[in-house]
Amino acid sequence: MIISPSAVNLGYILRSIPHSSFKMDTFNDRLRLQKLVYMVEAFGVYLGYDYSWYLRGPYCTSLARAGFELEQIASEIPPHAKAEFMYSETQKKFKRATRFIRSIMDDPDDLTRLEIASSLHLLVVTTNMAKPDIISRVISKMSGLDIDRDFLSRSCEDMWRKLCKEDLIPDERK
Repeated sequence: MIISPSAVNLGYILRSIPHSSFKMDTFNDRLRLQKLVYMVEAFGVYLGYDYSWYLRGPYCTSLARAGFELEQIASEIPPHAKAEFMYSETQKKFKRATRFIRSIMDDPDDLTRLEIASSLHLLVVTTNMAKPDIISRVISKMSGLDIDRDFLSRSCEDMWRKLCKEDLIPDERK
């Protein structure tokens, strides 16, 4: 198997992100990878992955491929490795992203808020939809997860405020 440099870079980046994993065994493992890396990019740290809307929000095929490659070489990435960016501004953005991720996830299996944050952000930056329509779309895509719709609605509103506070989305979409 030929391992791409992006898989190695991804390993160093994931070592620096709270609640990340090199596993790709389950759907939740793959979902976590997609949403964690998406949120890092949302903070302005471009890692080379381009996303589109998929069944569960932002998805990138090349990131999935890099994740499977990384799984094969996980033991080659030092346990205490950390991502170091060439530019201090990029490093600051990365630290902001990791703080945000830590603030919305209690543990690696706590994916609901991460999925909501990434989905809201992608819809804001790629569509002209109004806030109520964006929230409705996120709730409808997550409604099959056996999560109470009122809880999802409150979680979306709360996450919208958090994303606005981080200047990731404007609060002007009424």
